Amino acid sequence: MSDSIKKGERGYLDSQHTSALIRVLIFGIITLILGLCTWVIFPRYGMVFLVLAVISAIPTAMALVNFIMFMRFKSIGDDDYKRIEEAKGKTLIFYDSVITTTEKSYYVPCISVINKNIMLYSNVDGSDEKALTRHLSLMIKKNGYKDWHIKVFKDIDGFEKRLKYLSDQNIKVLKTDEEMKALLSALSL
Repeated sequence: MSDSIKKGERGYLDSQHTSALIRVLIFGIITLILGLCTWVIFPRYGMVFLVLAVISAIPTAMALVNFIMFMRFKSIGDDDYKRIEEAKGKTLIFYDSVITTTEKSYYVPCISVINKNIMLYSNVDGSDEKALTRHLSLMIKKNGYKDWHIKVFKDIDGFEKRLKYLSDQNIKVLKTDEEMKALLSALSL
């Protein structure tokens, strides 16, 4: 199933709501049809269809969990998006990220990467900035990158101010910045 909005672009999470629901419905209908075949349509081969129905319940359950995960989060708002786009300059931007750890999922509306600096804009109340920073630092080190600085901004004003500052410095995008953006994409839902 091809989605028009790619991971890292604005609107990705909202587009995933629809595609995740479609997957749940398709897999659910297949499981239901196989279940009906068990007793109603082909009772003679009931055990075969029962086994197939049980096996098809696994991707249905996985699609349902995926749907529930995506429904918890929305894409970045229009106002924040406009402010970031105006301030970003050459900075690499990754929108609509959900970073999962073993303990928690963190919604990060925007991630900025430039010159070994990772800046996260996360305006979600109750998110543990230190745990998120620790997790990202660990993942970055496990993938062979050193000396990356991570900063979490809770307010759009501070994030926008930092983006403008970096933009005014005429900093060039490095090859490692592109690699880091790809790594952050892999770490995101």
